[in-house]
Amino acid sequence: MNTLYILRHGQSEWNVEGRIQGHMDSPLTELGKQQADTHGKTLKSLGGIDQLFVSPSGRARETAFIVNSYAKAVVTFESSLMERDCGEWSGQVLSDVEARYPQAWRARTDDPFQHRPPGGENLSDMQERVSTLLQSLYAIDCDVVGLITHGVMSRVILMDLLGLNPLEAVRAYHPNDAFYRLSFHATEIETHYFKDGSGPRAGLLRHTQAETIAR
Repeated sequence: MNTLYILRHGQSEWNVEGRIQGHMDSPLTELGKQQADTHGKTLKSLGGIDQLFVSPSGRARETAFIVNSYAKAVVTFESSLMERDCGEWSGQVLSDVEARYPQAWRARTDDPFQHRPPGGENLSDMQERVSTLLQSLYAIDCDVVGLITHGVMSRVILMDLLGLNPLEAVRAYHPNDAFYRLSFHATEIETHYFKDGSGPRAGLLRHTQAETIAR
């Protein structure tokens, strides 16, 4: 492998509602389907993908079906790419979580990297979950690999591969209409992103520190 694309699923109905999905699910909106279609067209123009690893969540599968109508890649569903397990918070609206779990919400605000929702995962747990897959990509027998995953898991993948520290990791941002390209060289990993079919642009999309605390 010398190129890795990291895609987030298209906008889902619960994304619009501000509802926590985690291991639960909701279908793509019409905008989400359009975003997936744009990703597929853009990837085809960039030369396509040889192999695609996809979270088995429905919103990721739906995105993969649209993207792969252009990419024509070999598809493998990989449970380690699933979104953060949000435990008792799954399915709830963020504002309701803040009201019902004030102590846990304060802990999340104080340390968004290490905090676990009740019964859920933190970013370290997720890194441990996905690390075996990421290590295996270095030895995979094809040039271009794609991952279709979720917002927080994308952050964890970028942290692992780029060596981001905890603050850098929680500030990394992956909107539904963007995907990342990591190009592997002998001494560095070159990072670009494409947004709404436009790019490449160097670097990572980032929240400000204030936005990170508020989320």
